[in-house]
This record gives sequence, structure tokens and C-alpha cells, in this order.
Amino acid sequence: MSVLLLLLPLAVESAQLLPKEERMACPYYQTSGCILDQLEKVCEGEGEDMLAPAGEESIWMCCCPTPYIPCSPNESDASCLSGIKKEIKEAGTLSLDGLLKVRRQLFGRILKDMPLLMCEMLTWQWEELGDGNPEEFAMHDCPMIKQNKAKNGDDRKGHSLSWDPTMQEKEL
Repeated sequence: MSVLLLLLPLAVESAQLLPKEERMACPYYQTSGCILDQLEKVCEGEGEDMLAPAGEESIWMCCCPTPYIPCSPNESDASCLSGIKKEIKEAGTLSLDGLLKVRRQLFGRILKDMPLLMCEMLTWQWEELGDGNPEEFAMHDCPMIKQNKAKNGDDRKGHSLSWDPTMQEKEL
């Protein structure tokens, strides 16, 4: 069982996500889902390369227009990059709380409902990467909409950046 699952309180009622079109309209929808994906990786012990700029599927790739697809420094989101760098500078690393803090800063509001976060993460992984299973969705009382499964999710996996975001001057 995922460590993340142990950290989250049980959902009392079904998680209510916005319709896909509304979620996709949010300018930070992709970044948010990617950060939640990184959160799960850390909780499952797979986050050791998360901060490495050239690491496969690193946190820095969440700042690209399409997370996990390499982008240039000019294409990356300045707010995302500076938020991650600021958190690392202040805390010395990027903790689980730091990941959520960066996400909250990008959204400009605090999302408190952890079961909803779990459902949001599962939905993003399903719709963008094609990852997920019915048992995991059911465990969190989260709807798994079969027709929304990513068609080319594997195209986004296994990439890394060719540049070092920690050395970029691009800030807010």
C-alpha cells in the first residue's frame, strides 16, 4: 500500500472533481497534476532523482507546458520555476509540504481536502499518462471515467531536461 495512502484521511463522501473541460481550462492544471504525481513518487520512495535537473521525470519538468515532455528555458513557466527554487532555498530541500506549498502558490488558494487531492492526482495520471487501476480509484471513492484515459500517455514518460533550471535567471 502506498505511503501516501497512509498519510491521507479517508474520504467521507465521494470526491467531487470539476468536469474535465473546466479542469483543463485552469492554466496550472497540468503543473498541479504533475506536482501531485511527484508527491506520490516521493511517498512511494521513488523521489530520489526528483530534484536532479537532468533526472528522468524530475520536478523541474512540471514547469514545462506539457509536463514530462522536455521544453526550453523560454517555454518553462517562470512562476513554477521560481516557486520550486524559493522553496529549496528556504528549506534546503523540497519536502512533501514544500511540494504542496508550491502548488498552492501557483493556484493562489489553499486546497485543504486531502481525499480530493488524491482523486485529483489519480484523475490527472489517468487522463494525462494513462496510468491507474479501478481498485485505486474505488479505494478513494473517485470516479474512473474510462473514455478519458490518455491515448498517448507513454509518449510523456522517461524524459529529462537538457538544461539546468537551477542555473537559469528566469524569475517572476
